[in-house]
Amino acid sequence: MPSCQSSNHGSKFQHGGALLVMLVILVMGITTVFVTSLSGPAISNKRNQTTSDALARAKEALIGYAISYGDTHPANPVAGYLPCPDIGTTEGTAPSECSAGSPSKLGRLPWRTLDLSALFDGTGECLWYAVSGNYSDKSLGLPMNWDTSAQLHVFDSNGNELEAGEVVAVILAPGIPLSHPINSDRSVTTNSICGGDYTGSAYLDYDSEHGINNSDISAAQFIIPHEHRDGNGNVTSSTNDQITYITRQDIWNGIQKRIARQAKKCLDDYAADASNPNHKYPWAVSLSNPDIAPNRTGTVDLRFGRFPDTPNTSTSGSASCPPNGSNLTTLSAAQITTLNNYIDQVSTALSNYKNSPSSTTRNNLQDAGDNLWSLVKNSPYNLPTGDAIRSQLGYYLENNCTSSSCYSLIPTIEQRLADAISEFNSCTGSGGTDSSMPSSWTSISSCNDLVTSASWSAWRDWLFIQIADGYQPGGSGSCTPEPDPAATCLSISGSGHTNAGSGSYHAVVVAASKSLPSQSAAARISSPNDLTNYLDKDSAVGAPMGDNQTGKTNPPTSTSFTTYRPSDSSYSTINDFVLCIDGKNNCP
Repeated sequence: MPSCQSSNHGSKFQHGGALLVMLVILVMGITTVFVTSLSGPAISNKRNQTTSDALARAKEALIGYAISYGDTHPANPVAGYLPCPDIGTTEGTAPSECSAGSPSKLGRLPWRTLDLSALFDGTGECLWYAVSGNYSDKSLGLPMNWDTSAQLHVFDSNGNELEAGEVVAVILAPGIPLSHPINSDRSVTTNSICGGDYTGSAYLDYDSEHGINNSDISAAQFIIPHEHRDGNGNVTSSTNDQITYITRQDIWNGIQKRIARQAKKCLDDYAADASNPNHKYPWAVSLSNPDIAPNRTGTVDLRFGRFPDTPNTSTSGSASCPPNGSNLTTLSAAQITTLNNYIDQVSTALSNYKNSPSSTTRNNLQDAGDNLWSLVKNSPYNLPTGDAIRSQLGYYLENNCTSSSCYSLIPTIEQRLADAISEFNSCTGSGGTDSSMPSSWTSISSCNDLVTSASWSAWRDWLFIQIADGYQPGGSGSCTPEPDPAATCLSISGSGHTNAGSGSYHAVVVAASKSLPSQSAAARISSPNDLTNYLDKDSAVGAPMGDNQTGKTNPPTSTSFTTYRPSDSSYSTINDFVLCIDGKNNCP
């Protein structure tokens, strides 16, 4: 019996142990299923976050590269260029020039060129990158500004284009291979860090539903990740390339603000110079002043206009003309206006011919020169042969600009046009020079650096200034602050202006932005003296707060400007960037 009892006890113990083991296994199984069900989304979220972080870092680095391009490339100091993609010359490095072929380029992100470590998406793949041809540094020499067109296209899951005409670069995270014909063929290793190769179709997806292939740079079209399903809800095709992109605004907002602030610093430093005790500013450049060589000089009595290449500190009043005998001061106001209009016609015709040379634009230039010549050689002008307006412009055009070789004469024509304008100004209002003001930018380093930079020629049409009455050459050095009804100081309103003291400013700098739907980017080239294509007006708001165009005559009848932040809804109708200047009192 004892032995039987002992055996039964042992059997019960063994059965109990087996149950315990089974319970442990069951609990472990349930736990495994539960943990697995949680880790799937968690892992996916982690991968997505890694991808998002990598794309954001790449975008930030590329924008910084474009904004600082002029600083980091002293041989080509023009802001706005993006690097070429890494196409396999040296891993992570952009080639010195993009290879020949389509205007836009696709390759891997050039992380070494951007001074980054290699950036991987959540699946361990390095990022890819496409750049618009106009923005790649192979395009050096283009006038880089808001009007430089974008050539890439990004679409949503329904095939609708996002931000049409704005995308200059696309950054792609390829993710895991899909079942495209060769999307999974990533076995070839030519890179020690990223692995794989430079075959875009092995990494980037093709959406057959919309006919968009992310690896076909010749089409320059990209589509965000999505799935297509049939009527039963089954996935028929998908793309998983995660995408972020860079727009013109991402680049030019920063560059525009930088250039405007450089112009503000120039005027602040000019006013603060020890040789300028009354803190005055030089005259603005006439809107009709062409793209002349070597410099644009302000015009006497113009308090609103473009930013000058060279300051003009002449004071208002009469003066004798050059000693060659011309005497424009004897002409009536109407005759002076007629002569000025004829000179403007030559200026416009020259600009059109220079930007779009053809037999038509050349003939228009010849006709403008002939008309000026016919005007000034007859009564009441009777300008002598030695006069610059006659012999160096109208006469020169009539006798030299007669064939296709006229295009090679443009620098000479520009210089003679500059001479004519200079003489015209000196004969119609220069009464001496304000000796209390610096006569050049040379002694003001911030001004000299601005107007001698390689970017200046691309931006000087976009920068405007207005000087308050009293702070022009020969002025008193003071203006009456608002709210006095007789106020002549300047004011700025809108969410984009954060400085105190609005209504007491001595000057303003206005930087035009991207052309709005009511404006024409092409007209900015063909008709640069048309203010309405540069500065904005919101008729729904009304003056003065909604109008940066009207009243900007000389002397200006409007003393108010408006500026908004890009995040403000009003930015869609007024996107001018305005900075105040008052000798650094309320505009640090």
